[in-house]
Amino acid sequence: MQLLKSNKKLYFQKVIMVIVGTILVALTYYFFQVPNGIVAPGLGGICMMLVKLIPIPLGLLYFLLNIPLFLIGYRAVGVPFALLSLLGMFSLSLFLTLFTSIPGPHLPLIGCLLSGILSGVGIGIVILAGGTTGGLDIASVVINRKFSNFSIGKTMMVINGIVLLCSLIGEGLQRTFLTFFSMLIAGKSVDWTLSYSKQFKKGGETV
Repeated sequence: MQLLKSNKKLYFQKVIMVIVGTILVALTYYFFQVPNGIVAPGLGGICMMLVKLIPIPLGLLYFLLNIPLFLIGYRAVGVPFALLSLLGMFSLSLFLTLFTSIPGPHLPLIGCLLSGILSGVGIGIVILAGGTTGGLDIASVVINRKFSNFSIGKTMMVINGIVLLCSLIGEGLQRTFLTFFSMLIAGKSVDWTLSYSKQFKKGGETV
């Protein structure tokens, strides 16, 4: 009975972490990325560019494109990961829909720096909980599980190179540079969040 209560408490903590992480990612998107023309990393960035061509809400498009990636994650990593990633996918889609009217400052350099740091921390929190925010994060986690030499942050940066090329074509040189540095910082921020957590746990074990 005690073990069951402990497992429920742990899972509840993971759910809270996923929700907090996705809120941070969604807020970063509208507060720093949109007003400064910075394309979001991963599938979110692809959706940002597609909604300019397709009359469909961003949150809905993000959810629809996540379905095949979610199935890949389910088959490759397992049920707990799939459930928490499904929660992350729903949660981020929801907050991307709810936060559409949030205004943000037009400060390109500061927006580039803070969007990279905060979105990376948000994604890192969700991954620490055992899930993802959906999208290409799922592919990054699957690749990391299969090939441990590829860190999640580095894998995200490689995958985001495709988004960056699309950004260069559609957004112009200046915005592409901002997007590049934001994605670079986000990838480093994800790895920093994950490594900091591991160091914190080790420190707690030695006390």
